[in-house]
Amino acid sequence: MKNNQKGFTLIELMMVVAIISILSILVYPAYQDSVRKARRSDAHTGMMSLMLAQQKMRGNCPFYAQAFGSANSCGVSGSASTVKGSSTSQEGYYSFALSNASGNSYTITASALGAQASDAGCTSITLTVNASNPKGLKAPTDCW
Repeated sequence: MKNNQKGFTLIELMMVVAIISILSILVYPAYQDSVRKARRSDAHTGMMSLMLAQQKMRGNCPFYAQAFGSANSCGVSGSASTVKGSSTSQEGYYSFALSNASGNSYTITASALGAQASDAGCTSITLTVNASNPKGLKAPTDCW
């Protein structure tokens, strides 16, 4: 009587493990880059929300705000005014800062936090709105 054994040999299993290892080494960095690019939308969404809040603020105040608060508050200058908003993005991958606020312009800067800080070239994303660019100047362009 002949004994037919069914199954995989150790060498076959090791070959499969080796192939999977090589594929994961090649694919994982590309996956991480895709995740970082997708997380940039967190910055874009937050910056557009702040842009809208600044426009609402400007409708009732002679200048844009340069600080965040729990409500819109029109002070005697842009630096003394607050706009309703958060200094951290909704998903927590970016922190926001307002600067150069005046009667006709302001800049929003999104700085990467945590794991997103390894997004080369896009750790700081800016949106500058002024009279000649009401839709905003976006920099760096590769990050938008």
